[in-house]
Order: sequence, then structure tokens, then C-alpha cells
Amino acid sequence: MKALVRIATACLVASAVLSGAAPAANADADAGQVCLVNEVVSFSQPVTNTPQTVTVTVQGQLFNCTSGSVATGSYTETAALPNYSCTQLFYQGSGTRVFTWTDPTAAPSAYSYNRTSSRVGANIVILLLGSITGGTFATEPAKMELTGLNPDPISCATTGISQLTLLGVLTVGL
Repeated sequence: MKALVRIATACLVASAVLSGAAPAANADADAGQVCLVNEVVSFSQPVTNTPQTVTVTVQGQLFNCTSGSVATGSYTETAALPNYSCTQLFYQGSGTRVFTWTDPTAAPSAYSYNRTSSRVGANIVILLLGSITGGTFATEPAKMELTGLNPDPISCATTGISQLTLLGVLTVGL
């Protein structure tokens, strides 16, 4: 697991360097935002290769954000997904997340998005495209890119998996 975190962190840093997204000291919240994301997806019951209805709970942390006034935050999202299995982790759809910033003077940001997901090599790649529809950064376009390892096929065939960990980047208004 530590190796995964190191690899993912190195990929995120390399991606930020290659894209030109570097932290800006004392950035104004109105100028946009880039945050690193750590997301844990938990399932109401272990997910196996057999389709079933599962409640998915997402707990996310936003950190190392470029806007000094809202440098960290968190979000939670819950959804019931029918016919969900280890082979159907790649659902498409839409949703809303509310980013609650650690700074109590910053209004929570409502993020409405469309989700696509795919398998790339040994990874799950998720892209959420949308906009901030209310609160801090309102009316700004936003995207969240997340990557995690595919679930263990032996666990999927037997006892199931209870959660996934995803790492990524949130970009708002840039």
C-alpha cells in the first residue's frame, strides 16, 4: 500500500509539473483552485463478481490546494447502485458533491458533474466533468480526475472487496 501511495504521489506531481499546474502562494479564491484528492469508496456489502444493489459511500479529502483561503476541504457522497459488481465498477452517470472547506468563512462549494470511468492497464480511471453551481467558486467549470488500482480478482471471485482507494486532482476554474 505504501508503494502504491508513493507511485500515485509521484504520478500526481509529474502530472502537475507537465501540465504547468503549480501551487500558487496566496492565490485568490476567485482565480481558481487545484487540489490533490484522496478518496475512499466504501460498499454497504462486499462487492463480488455477482451483480447486486450496493450503497456506495465516498469520503474525500482535498489538500495542498493552491488557493490560500481554502487550502483544504472534504466531501461525502452516497449513492445506491443496482447491478454493481467487480466487473461493473465503471458506471457512467451524474451526481453532486459538496466541498466543505476547512476555513469556516468559505461557503461550501456545490459541484455538479457527469462521470465517466474506464480501465487503463491495472488502474481504474474516473473523470468527473462539471461546474461549481453554488458557494465558493460558483459558476466555475471543474473537473476531478481519479485513479486507483483494479480490485483483486481473487477477492472479487470469493469474499469480495469492501472499499477502494482513489487518488487524483481537482481543478476548478482553470
